[in-house]
Amino acid sequence: MMTGRGSWRAAILETIRANDPTRRFKNARDQLRSVPMKGPAFALGLVVLLSSCQIDEPNPIPPPGSSTPKDHLSQLGIFQGPLAALTPAPGVIPYDINVPLYSDGAQKRRFMILPPTQRLAAPVDDTTDRWVIPAGTYFVKNFFFPNDARDQTKGIHLVETRFLVRTAEGYLASTYLWNTDQTDAIVSGGNVDVPVQWIDEQGVQHAQSFHVPGTSYCQDCHDQRALGIRTRQMDLAGAFSDGSTNQIDFLMAEGVLDARPPAGVTLSDPTGTGPMDGRARSYLDANCAHCHAERGLASGTRLYLDYEHTDPSSLASLAICRQVPAVAGRDRVIVPGHPEQSEFLARMESPDPFVRMPLGPIRIPDGAGIAVLSEWVTAMSPAGCP
Repeated sequence: MMTGRGSWRAAILETIRANDPTRRFKNARDQLRSVPMKGPAFALGLVVLLSSCQIDEPNPIPPPGSSTPKDHLSQLGIFQGPLAALTPAPGVIPYDINVPLYSDGAQKRRFMILPPTQRLAAPVDDTTDRWVIPAGTYFVKNFFFPNDARDQTKGIHLVETRFLVRTAEGYLASTYLWNTDQTDAIVSGGNVDVPVQWIDEQGVQHAQSFHVPGTSYCQDCHDQRALGIRTRQMDLAGAFSDGSTNQIDFLMAEGVLDARPPAGVTLSDPTGTGPMDGRARSYLDANCAHCHAERGLASGTRLYLDYEHTDPSSLASLAICRQVPAVAGRDRVIVPGHPEQSEFLARMESPDPFVRMPLGPIRIPDGAGIAVLSEWVTAMSPAGCP
């Protein structure tokens, strides 16, 4: 029997080989050697290595109110008319959130379906802003790219439709991949790279691979939560079909939400015109805090990035000047006044999936997010580390 650190590496790599028939991670040995063999970094490294090569079987779900799983999106009764138009069927409620998770440039359209007579329940006090979700609720998220963002009449190209279904035991995840004709989507286990081409608002042409994660990967981040169904994300201004200008008002009028939640934090558009501090903290809350919080996959790092822990009046939990293993020559998590010296930004910029943050299927660094966070670090004072 092997013992010690070498046996751990060997066992991990053997697991990877056994679960990676396509050898997508053939360089895993070298990558694993670069991971410290102790502490939170080692734990996170193992998650990246093992979950990334997970082989997931398709997990078809039944239509709402049924118990018979269906392999095609068209059989679920979520949309009516031409499927790719994403026109919701009666009882399917569109919604949106303030700050979407960055997904390699993909855009999203969201819907929810609640069981008959059931409603979302607002929190009763300010100890949490997460809404209570009844069993049988479906959350539907469609990932797509505009064919040409300068001209909406040119339509979109749908890549996948993800479901998160609330059950009595927790949450069930399922993915349906759209066919090339955009006529239907078929259930998939994920772990698929989909080539996409699109033109952005500046007229720049993009050709990339969009990675659809395996369905088992969903739970790593969701951790038995519907991440966006909370007041800070759902308190959204806009124009709604009943004439209201706030999403909470709309959901209450539709009988979807039982009461107005207590006032609290509202996330702001990171690329908008609001105060820079709020925009940066909103980005961190939406893109990082599902793991980097007191409850989350990265809780052991003690780097908490939810809105409450990034308050500029109390930044102790932000690991200012904390020394860590260097990434791209940067060995301090955050160096006030110096984004170019801050390790967390080096991770966001890294092309290496074993280093890059946020943890997940992201392949293309989020330039807009990096820009606002760089501005945020630049404004911190006093500048530098002892």
